[in-house]
Amino acid sequence: MVKAAAPPDDERALLLLGLLHAQDRHGYELHDFIENNFHRIIELKKATAYQLLDRLEQHQLVHSRLEQHGQRPSRKVYSLTPAGRSAFQHLLTRSLAQDDPLYAPGNIALMFMDHLPPLALLIALRARLKELNDRLARQQHPPDHPHNAGVTLAHARAAVLTRADRDWLAKAIIQLEAAHPPP
Repeated sequence: MVKAAAPPDDERALLLLGLLHAQDRHGYELHDFIENNFHRIIELKKATAYQLLDRLEQHQLVHSRLEQHGQRPSRKVYSLTPAGRSAFQHLLTRSLAQDDPLYAPGNIALMFMDHLPPLALLIALRARLKELNDRLARQQHPPDHPHNAGVTLAHARAAVLTRADRDWLAKAIIQLEAAHPPP
């Protein structure tokens, strides 16, 4: 007997359930909203969002219906079921209370940095530092969400973590430059 897969219960599922908690939405609208408002907080590709919505529907956490507007093609509109509202509350509470480790992108590459010549390493790290500075410049003006303190806090947290990463990297570059002065 094949065991049924558990319902999605990660941050991506929490995001979709949360957006549907506010109102029914069609798939493109969900993806567009995420891209325009939360791209600094979470990466969720369109195909992944649709797969998650399908899995959430299989577990009866969301329901979909086809809607037709004028001559436009019909589109699938998703809504939260009572079980989905309960799952959202459970995931939200668990996610806020849980201490997840930070798996910062780039940590694996740092573990193997000794395999690069010092000059190549410093060039790569300086390029990363520039990208972090560019991202921080873009984060200076996050989207305005006056009626949702949580969204504002999430954007502020992303900026603080990016600044901390940038500051750590700048110090690491100084240490590596001191250990490997140019000839």
